[in-house]
Formats: sequence, C-alpha cells, structure tokens
Amino acid sequence: MKKHIVIIGHGAIGLLWAHHFIKAQHQVTLLSRREQLPPSSQTLICNNGKSTTNQLSFSHNMPTNYDLILVTTKAYQVHNGLSPLLDNITAPIILLHNGMGAVETLSLKASQQVMLATTTHGALLVKEQLTHTGLGKTIIGNYQKISPAQLAQWQHLLQDCLPHVETHNNITQPLLLKLAINCVINPLTAIAQCKNGELTKPEFQTQISAIVNELHPVIFHLDNTWPYTASALTSIIIDVATATAENYSSMAQDVKYKRQTEIDFINGYIVQQGQRLGLAMIENKALLHTIKNTS
Repeated sequence: MKKHIVIIGHGAIGLLWAHHFIKAQHQVTLLSRREQLPPSSQTLICNNGKSTTNQLSFSHNMPTNYDLILVTTKAYQVHNGLSPLLDNITAPIILLHNGMGAVETLSLKASQQVMLATTTHGALLVKEQLTHTGLGKTIIGNYQKISPAQLAQWQHLLQDCLPHVETHNNITQPLLLKLAINCVINPLTAIAQCKNGELTKPEFQTQISAIVNELHPVIFHLDNTWPYTASALTSIIIDVATATAENYSSMAQDVKYKRQTEIDFINGYIVQQGQRLGLAMIENKALLHTIKNTS
C-alpha cells in the first residue's frame, strides 16, 4: 500500500530518501523553512553511476493527510523543525540524524509514536544534484509507542525503497556506536581538515585511544548491555575511517564552510553525560571547545 511521507530536512540524506520513496511510487512532501523553495526538478546519481531526475514536492506547509514523518535535519534543527508541528501530529515519526540528545528536547505527547534511526548511507548534495556516494544500512527502533509489529511494517516499507534496513530491539545501542564513531572521526577530521582515511596514520593513534578510553565508560553506563571493549571500539572506528577513507566528514565540511556543527549533540552529549557521572571528560571537552571556537 502506497504511503504519503513527509520529510523534514532536505539535505543530502533527506533527498536520498525522497528519491527512493518516489521510485517506489510513494507520495512525498518535503517541508522547507527556506523563503524560496528549492527547484522541484532534482537529479540523483545512483551508486552505480546511473542518473535519474525526479520532480520533488517542496512545501512550506504540512499536508492534511500523511502516514509517516521522517526527520533528517541536523541534530540542532530537530527542535525548531518539529516542535511547532507536534500538537497536530498523529502519524508515526522517525528521527534520523547524527548525534544524540535531540529527541529529549521535544515535548512529546504520551500518545505519539516515535522511532529513532541511524544510517551509514553516504550522500553528497551539490546544488540540485545529489550523489549517492556510499551504500550502507539503516537501523530503526522504537523510542515511544511503536510495537514490534508496527516496527516490522515500517522496516519492510523502508527496505523496499532503500536497502538495507534492519530493526533493533535496543536502538540505543546502534545509536551509541554511531555516536562513538562520530566522537572520534568528526572532530579530528574537522580540526585537521583532512579526509577520514588520514586518521589511520600513526600520529593520530594516541589521541584516538585517549578519546575512546574516556568515552567508553560513559557509553557502558548508558547501555549496560554494551558489547564492545574499548579496544574493540577503537578497531571499529579505524575500520570505518578506512572504509570511508576518501570522504570528508560532515563536520569537516561544516567547519570548512563556516557552518554550525553538530558538536553539541556528539562530543557535547558525551561530555554532558560523563560529567553527570562525575568524570572530567578532558579529551572530549577539548574537542568540543576547539570545534566551537572554529565554527
């Protein structure tokens, strides 16, 4: 059954999902806060190099009827982008953004259905041309009022549009893994203004270990079923840097172009949680302050 999906946030990941929803013949409305709406004609260059142009529907206003809201803004935009709409939202919401802590800024009603998600798909947007730079997977899980059966239904719909999509019965765990990876790769590449692959060089290893050793006990406190040792987590981070060696992190690009970063919801979140435990968080606090002073 075809759905009407509202996407809040038309950056690279939001547009990537929009193109794939349309290919699967779902109706899509992209909400925009820009005074001048983007052009409806948008091109996607797929991971296999093939190009397709779709007519996307951008709007300043929520449609009357819709089945799902997908939020793909920057973490710091979630509150302002979603809060004014919450009182009237009855459809399920999926929050898909970097970092953690944004959902806690929302005044959700007890009845609202909310899922959290993370993705490793890569996409690059240049004007009206979007390039799917890396195939990945998306993980979704319940945050509030989503039953396992409902979660499975949305997983199947998303999987039919942009594989691969998995569900997780403890969504905090994959979110924390993505957070830990971002806590290392994003600020270090942003400060050095380098590609991800540079972090595999010997000169970065001492600092990477120090960051991981500091954040690891915080993560273990947040998820007592956390399956990774600090050493295993470090290996995962190096593997990600290797697999994305030619990419510039989103934070590196944000710093380069003097845009606001998501540092408050990445290392800032870890610092906040660590300080609640009475930990000094020296390494992550230094990264937080350096990025905030350069962006």
